[in-house]
Amino acid sequence: MNEIEIKVKIDDKDHIIRELEKQGCKFSDEKHQIDTIFLDKSAKDFNIKPGMIVLRIRTIGDKHLITLKQRGVQSIESKEIEFGVSDSSLCKELIETLGYKEMVTVDKKRITTKYKGYNICIDEVKDLGCFIEIEILTSEQGKASYYEQEMLNLCSEFGIDSKNQINSHYDTMIYNLNKNA
Repeated sequence: MNEIEIKVKIDDKDHIIRELEKQGCKFSDEKHQIDTIFLDKSAKDFNIKPGMIVLRIRTIGDKHLITLKQRGVQSIESKEIEFGVSDSSLCKELIETLGYKEMVTVDKKRITTKYKGYNICIDEVKDLGCFIEIEILTSEQGKASYYEQEMLNLCSEFGIDSKNQINSHYDTMIYNLNKNA
């Protein structure tokens, strides 16, 4: 499947939640997610080019997921494969044996909902602030620009200023923040 997503920095997450609830959205309980991100050991930084693979171990409580994301031509699009694993330390050992190195950890609190076929996440990311992510998983090819515009239209519908759109991923932003510290 292809994941197409946009991310927008928000200042007042409670206001956004209320606006979405007015549209009938019901939010999940808050989940604390710890994402450990791995890149090929030859990577010098987080300059992810089309075709590159990023591996992630996500821990939510006692549940662990491994995710492979392969960057698409546009930064908002990637191939995604994800499944559960029972032992995150064994998974980390496997990833490192395959020639990947740990690059960064993302610590966030997330609530989710669905609206008009889109997955919506409100994230509070340690050291970065609050964001809304709107995404769709699709088997369609070449539709990233179409879906990006549809998601930006949803932002307008909810009173979110699309000028605050972030064309980067949390892992890259944290890597750059730590690099410059």
